[in-house]
Amino acid sequence: MGKKRDGLMADLVQATVLDATRKSEAFCVTHHVANGGCIKDFLRAMGECHPELGDGEDVGECINATAALRRCFADNPAMSKHIYLNRMDEGLDEDRKLSPEQVKEESNMFRWWTGMRRT
Repeated sequence: MGKKRDGLMADLVQATVLDATRKSEAFCVTHHVANGGCIKDFLRAMGECHPELGDGEDVGECINATAALRRCFADNPAMSKHIYLNRMDEGLDEDRKLSPEQVKEESNMFRWWTGMRRT
């Protein structure tokens, strides 16, 4: 009985750490995108494209929102282009190779690009 309880406690601690890490990553990305002047485009793209955060039903709106976010990132290379534009492309490449189930399993990361479309 003690081993089972210890195992449950270890799982709880790990889940808490992963949740804190995910929240920290989400805050850092959002904070940096806001400082780069792209927060409106970022939130719109997340809302239009991300299957868990938005409706993700209108592919055309998702494409338009992703394109606007890419333009904003490219317009401010000091804050965004070298980090977030590259990370978005890398993430989209990963998402093309992974199944949706595998992406969901990677719950320890803040995958802000999920659902976005290349334009």
